[in-house]
Amino acid sequence: MRTLHNQIRSYLDRCRSVRRLSPHTLDAYAIDLAQFTSLLPRGTTLSPVIVRGCLTKIAEDPGYSPATIKRKFASVRAFFRATDEPLALEAFGNWTLKIRTPIRLPKAIPRRELSLLLKGVRGTQQNDPPTEDTTHLCLTLMAATGLRVSELCALKVQDVRPDTGEVIVYGKGARERIVIIANTRVRKVMASYIRTLPDPDRAIAPLFRNRRGRQMTPQCLRLRLHSVARRSRLGRVTPHMLRHTAATLLLEGGVDIRFVQRLLGHASIATTQIYTHVSDSALRNALEQADVMHALV
Repeated sequence: MRTLHNQIRSYLDRCRSVRRLSPHTLDAYAIDLAQFTSLLPRGTTLSPVIVRGCLTKIAEDPGYSPATIKRKFASVRAFFRATDEPLALEAFGNWTLKIRTPIRLPKAIPRRELSLLLKGVRGTQQNDPPTEDTTHLCLTLMAATGLRVSELCALKVQDVRPDTGEVIVYGKGARERIVIIANTRVRKVMASYIRTLPDPDRAIAPLFRNRRGRQMTPQCLRLRLHSVARRSRLGRVTPHMLRHTAATLLLEGGVDIRFVQRLLGHASIATTQIYTHVSDSALRNALEQADVMHALV
């Protein structure tokens, strides 16, 4: 068992240093693998039957949602594929857990509420003039580009080219992509913001900082967003809802789904396609409100 724990530790270290997975993903992997090992009988030798048995126990736990069970299954499978390929082939080659996951449409922020949210940010930070309000700039970027909050907080000054609107983003699985800031006004605000940064070595410095001048954390931005949403008398708003909003607005604006896929950094276009359901829903609501046939039938 000690050997297995050492393998898990080494695997997580590789995921952190080589694959550059996010802290959130690493935490999930650690939790899932720890739970898996806790279910192994003492003194047992790993075999396909044992692996499947432990995963079946996890799948039968009524406290887990289908999505959580799928994640745990994927975590264990990825670990064995990386550390014991023959065992992985035997255990998972012709076997999989059959779990039906209900389709949950991503929740986007309506245009009117998004406008209220962004307007509500201005003037909320006492020490910052509106044009240099980092919270406003952060939320605007997320709503315009679909950046994940972790990606946004990890940006360095050298990753941004305000003149062209290009931002180099390092996403999940160490994948690099280029995100475009299309709005000219946002580019100017970004350029102005970067010029105000005090560090002599600005290029490698964090782009967004907290009040103490340190790199902004996702939790810090979440708290700021929640505060602004309350003041604007909006419901619960999360950073990921801004990502959903960006994807939905782009598709509704006629942007090709393949371009949206690249912008969001989705490995598979199937992940992006869920936003077409949201766009269809918005279309239905618009048509029902217009009801052009009301007076004709």
